[in-house]
Amino acid sequence: MEKRELQELLERYERGECTEKEQAYIERWYLNWKPGAFDLSEKEFLEDLSLIRSALPGRPQSGKLFIRICTAAILVLAMGISFYFIKKNSSEGNAIELAAAKIVPGRNQATLTLSDGTTVLLDTATKMGTINQHGVKVSKTADGKLVYVNTATGKSVDAYNTIKTPNGGRYDIALPDGTLVTLNAASKIKFPIIFSETERRVELEGEAYFEVAKDAKKPFRVVSGKQTVQVLGTRFNVNSYEDEPQIRTTLLEGSILLKGATQVLLKPGEQAITGHRAENFRVANVDVQTEVAWKNNLFFFENEPIENCMRQVARWYNVEIVYEDNVSDKKVWGSMTRFSEISKVLEILELTGDIHFKVAGRRIIVMK
Repeated sequence: MEKRELQELLERYERGECTEKEQAYIERWYLNWKPGAFDLSEKEFLEDLSLIRSALPGRPQSGKLFIRICTAAILVLAMGISFYFIKKNSSEGNAIELAAAKIVPGRNQATLTLSDGTTVLLDTATKMGTINQHGVKVSKTADGKLVYVNTATGKSVDAYNTIKTPNGGRYDIALPDGTLVTLNAASKIKFPIIFSETERRVELEGEAYFEVAKDAKKPFRVVSGKQTVQVLGTRFNVNSYEDEPQIRTTLLEGSILLKGATQVLLKPGEQAITGHRAENFRVANVDVQTEVAWKNNLFFFENEPIENCMRQVARWYNVEIVYEDNVSDKKVWGSMTRFSEISKVLEILELTGDIHFKVAGRRIIVMK
């Protein structure tokens, strides 16, 4: 693709004049700048990318993350667009799209289990009135968030609620103390409807992002397997899926103390990694925005083993992953919205990872 053609495409995108295919392509693909790839200077290239960034739905807020996303994919735009439209018209590409047509991205959905065992479906189609439990009112906002308001004057009661997201679900919750929680797919959180006078303790399975309301008198504790995260007021993410090899706890703001067989104090920008028995902690500096990309409705893969990526795909699209070949050596790059059609996600992974997919019902078959 000539420099002029590339520039015209990006300018049409900015004006909203792209075809659906062109717009979908630009919004799904991020680029790796290589000197001379399009006869563009680095300054010109980044200026063009800013057009995409300014219009992307659910775009990341971190400029640093955006630059990293731009360098994450291994194909240049000229090659990518040419390959994309060739593939769109090929029988193989059409076969994947047709087979995957009934596989849709995840959405806001969960199940609330009340202290008396009653279950309430939480999704956009189900209306829910206000529920009163021991003076704690539970309601659903217009945008789908579940909100707890404690109007009780007494002490804590032995009553718990559980919120569970299925594969293909996520949900936002405002706990009785004002703490905000976003549950990722296939996750569960259990908590007392009235916290005790000495602590705010919740139990987590899967992944969740927390923005903890400050209360110096009541530490907030997240118990996940053998690990306990203790905070007063902060923002952090815990990934503790049973099918992941490790538990990863990432701190965005404030400080947290992690306790297991040992303990470690995290600072912003650090991630603690441990096994599911929390024997020891390893601390690493990370780009925290990449760790919470899922909360911003993004997939972000940076030299990521294909098995790791496919576990995320399986949970979000509610599909089964089957490996026809050994692909443990394959790694992928790229970023895309989590609301992409699954066929488009698979196309990107094919291009960046030198792998192939077949779709059979709700089963994704991975091959070399």
